[in-house]
Amino acid sequence: MSARLIYQGVFVLLTLAACAGKPVPLSNESAPPPESRKPVAEAPTSEKDLIAAVDLENSVFFPSSGTTVDAAGRQRLIAHAARLKENPELMVTLVGHTDDLGSSSYNLAIAEQRVNAVYAILRSQGVPLTQIQRYSIGSEQTGRGCKSADCRRSMRRVQLMFSQ
Repeated sequence: MSARLIYQGVFVLLTLAACAGKPVPLSNESAPPPESRKPVAEAPTSEKDLIAAVDLENSVFFPSSGTTVDAAGRQRLIAHAARLKENPELMVTLVGHTDDLGSSSYNLAIAEQRVNAVYAILRSQGVPLTQIQRYSIGSEQTGRGCKSADCRRSMRRVQLMFSQ
């Protein structure tokens, strides 16, 4: 088999994987902890439930199409960075979420950019690479039931999930 055919086959497989609508961990990163991967049937269905399910203390929020961490988010991340440095056995998984506006591929890309922004701040605060995992899900698992601006605003976030 020629190298060209192999590359074409790999391209086709990657394209199909991207179109499958399933979240894919960022390159060389592991999947999020099992507790973050809930079956769709268990996901909140009403806007009120979706908003209530958001962990405000462990989330950094973003404006629509935004990927820059604001001052409040930066302060929250500095506090989380101090906690991580004080507890070297503590791990954090950064899970990128988006609202349901835009295509799946766009939402996945913007979720990844938001995760990278949060990751950069944690690293700049001295959090070791070995304590951070990154994962983007876009709007695949959350945000689909939002109809109001408030609900969509609560979906545009990076959630910090801590584990030992």
